[in-house]
Amino acid sequence: MRPLALLPVPLVVAGAVIGLIADPGAAIVVALVVGTGAGIVAQRSRQRRLDKLWERLRSLLPSLPAHDTVTWDRLSAAIDRVALEQRQQVEDQREAPLALEVVRALIDAALLFSADDVLVAANDAAGELLGTSEPGTRTLQALGSSAFAGAVAEAHRRHRPVHVDAEVRGRELSAVVTMVEEQALVIVSDRTRERQVEALRRDFVVNASHELKTPVTSILTLSEALEVVVGRGEADERAQDLVRRLGEEAERLSALVHDLLDLRRLEERGPVEVVPIDVSSAVLEVAAELGAAADQHQVTVNVIAADAAVVAAEIDDVHLMLRNLVHNAIQYNRPGGSVNVEVRHLGSKVEVRVNDTGIGLSQQDIPRIFERFYRVDAARSRSAGGTGLGLSLVRHAAERHGGTVQVDSLLGEGSTFTVVLPVQAD
Repeated sequence: MRPLALLPVPLVVAGAVIGLIADPGAAIVVALVVGTGAGIVAQRSRQRRLDKLWERLRSLLPSLPAHDTVTWDRLSAAIDRVALEQRQQVEDQREAPLALEVVRALIDAALLFSADDVLVAANDAAGELLGTSEPGTRTLQALGSSAFAGAVAEAHRRHRPVHVDAEVRGRELSAVVTMVEEQALVIVSDRTRERQVEALRRDFVVNASHELKTPVTSILTLSEALEVVVGRGEADERAQDLVRRLGEEAERLSALVHDLLDLRRLEERGPVEVVPIDVSSAVLEVAAELGAAADQHQVTVNVIAADAAVVAAEIDDVHLMLRNLVHNAIQYNRPGGSVNVEVRHLGSKVEVRVNDTGIGLSQQDIPRIFERFYRVDAARSRSAGGTGLGLSLVRHAAERHGGTVQVDSLLGEGSTFTVVLPVQAD
């Protein structure tokens, strides 16, 4: 006897007619499933066979007893199941090539994962970078990184884009996971060369800064000695002015060297050695340290500090942030102006607000104010002795401890800088 699946559709339907005598519902289910399964070879052939099967089924319906609800229920369920399978096959054939074409069109390595974390499609760049692009591969195996696999899971859970960096197979990779309906699209970029160039730049800066420290210190010492000699009246007024300017430029160069070394330190990766620091006490120390500068600019510094605002942080970083913020507020203020420093303890965070009555910032400058070497007014910044790195150092120090810094300002009315630090650093 030939297997039922290999019989032509007419014979399958004939078998269903014969089987109606014993079990009409079961026979029609077999006829529907086997008849449609035999025609999946091609779309046109499948449709033609389904049409024939439908015609034969219609001819059989009048012979079914109207009172036999069990047979009708089974027949209805069988038809629904077959229809659902057919629709799913059509959708799969329609969507899979489209998704594959979209993924292949991307330049960077791209992988598409289903809702159950199975690789649906990947382009050639993904195969070259990650070493695998076989559909059906699980997330961790396909991406080669638990961090990337975790980002896919997080994107599924939160249904929003997730960005993560990781080292995979000796290369520095960056991945962005974006949800496309219920599927996760992962775009992976190779940042190895970029990170190497950045490391070379940082090494050059720190090495050059270290080399400059010795001659800068010598220049400062010589300029101070010249000021002593000139102060005895052994030089004319022109010479005195030149010596004074020499000292100012030497101090500016020294400040730049120290800021570059601080920036290099803050950009280093790795854990931070933290200790408990009372931010209120640190603010009072900085205010006392900058008292002479405030008097010189005729600016009043007021401190409103909580009794205890302790955070776990690196002590040099905290003082660096506070010193730069308060110094800027003094330096770019008006004679007779004021600087108000407020420290507040907000549950799991400590907030420091530095408000001044100075020149303020225009709205176009605010987005760039924390960039290194960015100057709102280059001429005034240089005349004031600024290096252009102060606010960049503040941002790096805050982010290094899991904190944030932001600014609110109006041109001509002053600025307010707000630093928020977690009580317990990550």
